[in-house]
Amino acid sequence: MTPEELAAEVRSAIHRHHVFDQHVIVAVSGGIDSVVLLHTLAQVAPENNITISVAHANHRLRGIESDDDERFVVALADSLGFPCTCDQLDVRGHASATGLGVEGAARELRYSFLVKVAHERGATVVLTAHNMDDNAETMLMNLARGSGTQGLGGIPPERTLENGVRLIRPLLSVPRSHIKNVAEVRGLSWREDSSNVDQHFQRNRVRAEIIPAMRSVFGPTVTERILRSSELVRDAHDILKTVVEELLPSIDHYETDGACSFLISAMSGLPRGLVRELFRAVVGSSHVDVIRLTTLLDAEVGSRATLSDGRSALREREHITIQLHERIHTVPDVVILDDGVYVAGSQSLIVEKRKLEGIHPHADAMVAYIDLTSVRGPLMWRQWQDGDRFTPFGFDGTVLVSDLLTNLRVPHATRRSVRVVCDDEGILWVCGLRSAERTRVTSTTADILILKVST
Repeated sequence: MTPEELAAEVRSAIHRHHVFDQHVIVAVSGGIDSVVLLHTLAQVAPENNITISVAHANHRLRGIESDDDERFVVALADSLGFPCTCDQLDVRGHASATGLGVEGAARELRYSFLVKVAHERGATVVLTAHNMDDNAETMLMNLARGSGTQGLGGIPPERTLENGVRLIRPLLSVPRSHIKNVAEVRGLSWREDSSNVDQHFQRNRVRAEIIPAMRSVFGPTVTERILRSSELVRDAHDILKTVVEELLPSIDHYETDGACSFLISAMSGLPRGLVRELFRAVVGSSHVDVIRLTTLLDAEVGSRATLSDGRSALREREHITIQLHERIHTVPDVVILDDGVYVAGSQSLIVEKRKLEGIHPHADAMVAYIDLTSVRGPLMWRQWQDGDRFTPFGFDGTVLVSDLLTNLRVPHATRRSVRVVCDDEGILWVCGLRSAERTRVTSTTADILILKVST
């Protein structure tokens, strides 16, 4: 592939995803893929009226190497005339706090960082440099793990991140070898990640051993055929997802004690594959847990199954009921007396009073901006309770918090962990979801209360 052919491929992706007249964030690690993507975008962006900003996440996992990567990306962006935002992420700390693996923790923090940069820059699109080989590796790893249709769909060419930010991968149909050829023809420099040859990582072994073996058996275009298969699986998954969404109202309901129930009679005549997807859609469980729940359909009344996160599932006469883990109900209420950081279980709440002048509220579900004059008395940060009502932002009348959670399709498994901030008059904010109408910041607002929740 020549540089001109790659530019045509990126141009086609831009048109396919309707990325015109926009400000985009390009995630650049300093590796060959992202360097080639950035140079190619610099070539095709002007003709599509695209403004580019660069974002670099320093994962702090390789010491001085990571810092050298950051300096390289800053210099590269500067040489091309693009602004660059960098951040140093505490991946190991996040992995320890959440129980995620290092790769999962890095991915979670990286995407949060990219969303943050997008909002700061006024962008709604993030571009990353995942390529065809990345997709083949992901699909094979998911196949080995026993994934369903979602995992076997590989890496999607587009997905939506927090607050509507679009993540687009314009190089997903381009083999890694073609990207390397373009880099060499153009005489580009890039950074080599030493961890990419560490055989302790599964992906590296798939890349170094399994993909080459498959090419020797099935031919050099095997990754292209894997890409086609992943596209077909994604199409099938989209169809299945639509069917599940249509069936859900007749199969699950939310009880006042926080349990999630499934009507057995409505599920008994369905194909087991569809039943498993229904469980997965509502409960958000792992594949192993979904199998355990499916087994309860044929079990005796009174049979139980314990899920991997500690929840208990019970086979009743007409329902399969999944009770939320008891520890969710023991997180104490927190009284907020002043600015500061407050902690409840695995969640934290930052409280700060500020003058509105100089503050530019932005759309972030995890942050609430409240007119300080609307606050009555001391604040309480607690779990929502059955019967809680408030008037959401933009509404005239009150709604039950339980109905709000249902309408927003908050998974049953996480509903009881949702917390609210209240004053003497009631709920000010259902954290991460909706503020109350009475907290609206207007042209006459002088002082605000900023609330930021994180998990």
